[in-house]
Amino acid sequence: MSNTAVIQLHQREEFERNVTRALAAGAGAGLIAFLSSRLNFPVPLSFLAIAATSLACVRGVRNEKLMLAFLSVLLPALPWFFGMSAAWTVAMAGAAAGALIVKSRLAERGEEGSVGADRPALFHYVATALATGGLALAGTEIAKILTSRLQDMSTPLPLTFAAAGTVVGLFAGLGTLASHVALKSDPIEARCEEVIPLLSGEFQTQTSRALTLYRQCGQSLAALPREAAREELARTVGKLTRDAVDLAAEWSGVEAQLHEDAHTDLQKEVLDLTRSAQAAKDPVARKQLEMAAASLREEIERLDEMKLKRERIVAKLKSQVALLERARVALIGMRSSHTSIRAAEMSAVSRKLNSLALAQADEAKLAHAVATSAELAAHESAEQEVISREAFQAVVPVTNSETPAETGPKTPVHE
Repeated sequence: MSNTAVIQLHQREEFERNVTRALAAGAGAGLIAFLSSRLNFPVPLSFLAIAATSLACVRGVRNEKLMLAFLSVLLPALPWFFGMSAAWTVAMAGAAAGALIVKSRLAERGEEGSVGADRPALFHYVATALATGGLALAGTEIAKILTSRLQDMSTPLPLTFAAAGTVVGLFAGLGTLASHVALKSDPIEARCEEVIPLLSGEFQTQTSRALTLYRQCGQSLAALPREAAREELARTVGKLTRDAVDLAAEWSGVEAQLHEDAHTDLQKEVLDLTRSAQAAKDPVARKQLEMAAASLREEIERLDEMKLKRERIVAKLKSQVALLERARVALIGMRSSHTSIRAAEMSAVSRKLNSLALAQADEAKLAHAVATSAELAAHESAEQEVISREAFQAVVPVTNSETPAETGPKTPVHE
């Protein structure tokens, strides 16, 4: 058996896209550095390459793009004003750019609109900042060596600057690899994977189906452009899935106790106690056996009530899964719609799913309340009957003990 460790690279297409854009951005930064040197206003090539790499990876909606673009220029430039050594300056600028690239990834998908997708955590911000800073410094040193070799070969200056910028951009882009390893799982998906092994029977089947539908909805939502309607629908899908999983988790320990053997075993014990009570000659022993049989009959009734409640919970769980199925089908046809029509469709589907979920919840609560009230009334009436029976049994012996005294010979008053 091989013990070779396997590192899974998440969202590989995004990483390859960022590295490709970093190459082009680095080449462009090199040309800008060449022009600035010709205009007697030299700008550090390493700063231009790092800032251009961060700018090339900016994603998100309009406001987020503007903010990230502004920070992609400002933050890498700040270390040059602190008077640090050249190595520390380049490393700090690369670290700032790496953290901004991770933020751009989250802005592209939308933290609230991401469904069934892995995402970077705080660890990935730190790891990417360290990796990008270190590799940007290494790329700068390699670019210096490359520039010296190209100058010895009398290479045209624009090509020399472009090649040096490409090297710095390449190393800075490779530093973002740390944000694509061991990503944090989607919280709802992680919750499903935690609960499903604890379930059995219908609950496990329905929860597994809910997880599958959640992932399929996430794939359809990821193919749509980020907008407010998409995030609203994503929140609705996430809420439906979480409610279904939490509902199943509440019955994870009860389901195993509601098997048919439990009902059969209790009935056998009641029958055995009843026979023992009938065969007992001692009235006190017979009374104790009858009370034990009565208590087990109450447990059988409670077990039947739990089975009825289980049917209600399973019905509610199936309705939640049906709503997820409806969301999945609705998302299939949205990719071919026009942008404005698609946004209206997503908002309408989200509102419809929310209203259906609330209506089902209200109906379930009302039915459960009515059923519970009926059960409580029946239980109270049963308790009253037991109290009346015990009171009657307590009065009868007293009456019987007084009867002989009343019917016996009375002492005459006068002889």
